[in-house]
Amino acid sequence: MSKLVNLVRVRVHPDARDSLMPAMLENARQSVQEDSCYQFDVIQSHEDENEFIFYEVYTDEEALAKHRETPHFLAYFKLIQKLGDQVERTPVLYDIIS
Repeated sequence: MSKLVNLVRVRVHPDARDSLMPAMLENARQSVQEDSCYQFDVIQSHEDENEFIFYEVYTDEEALAKHRETPHFLAYFKLIQKLGDQVERTPVLYDIIS
């Protein structure tokens, strides 16, 4: 059985970084408590402190959909919407095959 990886690139404007950082980390901390979330790492670029990768591993797309309904994700996403063009977010889905 393959697992689903949600790889999300997040670039945040320096002025919004301090607002977004706690929400990103809380989302990750809470997400790994979900039964169908195996891993959720927030990874920061060495070259740009305002660029992050979220490495999320779920059982399948249904699990990811359920994650997107949780209070911690919704709080994070609401903040991203509030920050508007100060945050660029690009998700890409992958299957783990080995």
